Amino acid sequence: MRCGTNQRTGRYYAFGRIVLCRHKPYDWQTPYSSFIESRAEAYVRKESIFISHATPQDNDFVRWLAAKLELAGYTVWHDLARLKGGDYFWDKIEKAIRGETFRMLAVVSHNSVDKSGVKDEWALGLTMEKTTPGFVIPLRIDDYDFSLLPIGIHRKNVVDFSASGWHKGLTDLLDTLSEAKTPRTTSDPRRAMHWLPELRDGAIIKGSLGEKLDSTWLRVLSMPPALETARFLGKERRIGVTEENRHIPWFEHEDRIVGFAKSGDLVSLMSKSAMLEKSNSIDLETFINRDGKFGDKFVWQNDARKRVVNLMRQAWELAMEAKGLALVESGGRRVYYVPPKRTGGRGAFVPFVDVDGRTRRKALNGRSDKRKANWNYGVGLVPSLDEPWHMELRPTIIFTDDNDQPFEIARAQRLRLSFCRNWWNDRWRTFLRAFLALIAGGQNSIQLPVGSGRFLVVEASPIIFASPVGLTDGPPTVDADVADEDDSNADWDNDADGEIDDQGDVA
Repeated sequence: MRCGTNQRTGRYYAFGRIVLCRHKPYDWQTPYSSFIESRAEAYVRKESIFISHATPQDNDFVRWLAAKLELAGYTVWHDLARLKGGDYFWDKIEKAIRGETFRMLAVVSHNSVDKSGVKDEWALGLTMEKTTPGFVIPLRIDDYDFSLLPIGIHRKNVVDFSASGWHKGLTDLLDTLSEAKTPRTTSDPRRAMHWLPELRDGAIIKGSLGEKLDSTWLRVLSMPPALETARFLGKERRIGVTEENRHIPWFEHEDRIVGFAKSGDLVSLMSKSAMLEKSNSIDLETFINRDGKFGDKFVWQNDARKRVVNLMRQAWELAMEAKGLALVESGGRRVYYVPPKRTGGRGAFVPFVDVDGRTRRKALNGRSDKRKANWNYGVGLVPSLDEPWHMELRPTIIFTDDNDQPFEIARAQRLRLSFCRNWWNDRWRTFLRAFLALIAGGQNSIQLPVGSGRFLVVEASPIIFASPVGLTDGPPTVDADVADEDDSNADWDNDADGEIDDQGDVA
């Protein structure tokens, strides 16, 4: 996952809806070459997708795309895996395009358009197009001008991976391949593993020792024991959010207002919007786990859980606003990020306790003069009533201009793919822990007010899961990589004494 967009898998284990961040900084286990060889049979028929691209400049994109396509059940050919030392590479490429390829993906970028080898591949692909309409599918991955595309590519419909992110481009590409009836098999995650680097001496492999994994889940420690309601007396419905009633979580259901606050307080808060009277309450766990009623109004269990999750989300967002975080809509979700005024200045350090028990400091915002952009750590939220009840945080980076206004989506996405490309386990782990320390004020829990002096309480450190096996890559580390030459402050973790060695770790 890259910086909030999940486009690169190096720093996370993903199981269903949970994201686990390793305490160690390295990549996944790499597969044995025998698995690659077992795929050779698939290349004797015209069922492959050939990816033509600039090497090495566009290799990262191609590895990501190839893995995604293999996961979708397609067979993929590109030179990163199929060419070895000593090969007559053009002979092998020509044979693959002519005899094995069902569709060619032409990766268009500033890097690729002037490469002679890429031009040769495109020319051959356009020759194949004469007998196989739609053979070449252009993919644009940066801001290369459409009008400057080679004539054979220019007149085709280009799948754009640069405008709204790789995920949107992938969706469009999968639709195109499906419409073309491109051969595919049943999806199997093992198919994608051979796009990872080849196994070599000293590579990281599965070990027999267990390993602890940071999640992005915050355990819910307590919630008010019941939901309370206030019933409409008149015909008023659809109460709008006002300055008087916006400071606690609530929702409207049929003939009443529902929240965690006392029913009398709900009546008072809504007094300028509607006439209400105190009504019944219902035990929270009963409401969540069994179909229930508000008065005589029946509520299905699935709807009940959604309603409570909505209250949890409101409680979090109101608390983040009260704590001075800034809000932006990003990728269809609400993200609260850490502005400079919240940390005492851009690039200021926030103290936190790391997974090894040591106190360190971390910047949650900074500046890239090279890119003329400010960056700010932020999180989206997805509450869950699956066991254990938890708040799932979804980290990202929000880029802003000199007036602290967020960039438009396309530019922000391009910055995430470049500026954050080398941010791995250690950086994201310490970002999250520093963020939680900031909003918890150094406490072990985070109290989210829900009205009437009541609170929804979550743990201020992420749930840690234990794996029975691990990888052979040494102890946990502190992030020491430099993501940008003009952004060194973002990469330093130091202890409470402020001593920093030349690698950015604790001295």
